[in-house]
Amino acid sequence: MKRTFKVSSREKGQRLLAFLREKCPDAPSVKALKRSIESKNCTINGRIETFSTHILKAGDVVEIEIERETPATYKPLLLWEDTVLAAYDKPAGVVCEQKAFPGKLVHRLDKETSGVVLVAKNEKTLQQMIEIFKQKKVQKEYLALVDGLVRDKKKTIISKLAPRHHYQGQTLYGSSPGGQEAITEWELLGVGNKSSLLLCKPITGRTHQLRVHLKESGHAIVGDYQYTRVFQCPYEAKRHLLHAYKMVFPHPTTHEKIEIIAQVPRDFIEALETVGMAHLLQLFHTEKEQDRRNPRH
Repeated sequence: MKRTFKVSSREKGQRLLAFLREKCPDAPSVKALKRSIESKNCTINGRIETFSTHILKAGDVVEIEIERETPATYKPLLLWEDTVLAAYDKPAGVVCEQKAFPGKLVHRLDKETSGVVLVAKNEKTLQQMIEIFKQKKVQKEYLALVDGLVRDKKKTIISKLAPRHHYQGQTLYGSSPGGQEAITEWELLGVGNKSSLLLCKPITGRTHQLRVHLKESGHAIVGDYQYTRVFQCPYEAKRHLLHAYKMVFPHPTTHEKIEIIAQVPRDFIEALETVGMAHLLQLFHTEKEQDRRNPRH
């Protein structure tokens, strides 16, 4: 249930979290309030606000839907496995950490990014896969719904990325002469209502690489409120719409070509339908299909 409050002249200057603590004494916890803000369940004057430290002004209208605390029941969806490796479909909202997946994480995805996560079942395989990644033998494909109408059919972005800002324990990245080289290739799949769908192929694997490259190219990922405050696209996403759709790599012991696909999740499908790009879904496996396990090798 959503709650709506108007900031009085007495309350102006308060931080958003402090204001909500006063207004919502029955909230499960302060953490639940903060999580609701960071999960894009709070708006100020109709605009999503994800910073709990935002300073309020008199007359501001604050609306929030508080997340209830529930026991952790997450079980990763297995896409493929053999004796040394396993691949899982990580949903958006799950932190990519060791305790969430059985085995040793070969790589990580941002919390809001959905899609393929690869796990090694032993230390030897982990080191073998790390080397395969270093040698750039892993091909990754991401779907990104981005803001605005992209004009180029294909593009390669090369820059150097480094940490630029820190806030509330989070780090934002950007181009910097002293950063690490980052290379992204993308191609345009289609355009919709003030938005575009891109197939992104990161050649390197820097932190926030796709998010920064797309932001700096003028087409931030829809829903990425960490890097962009205002979007042309009218669809209000609950997370940044980036999905790790496909991963292809040589098996570390058999050297077979392994191809793993994580179906397009429902929230991504809903976004494409809303902005007029539903016809592009025929290009991909989606959660509307019954078959949820689709590795190829």
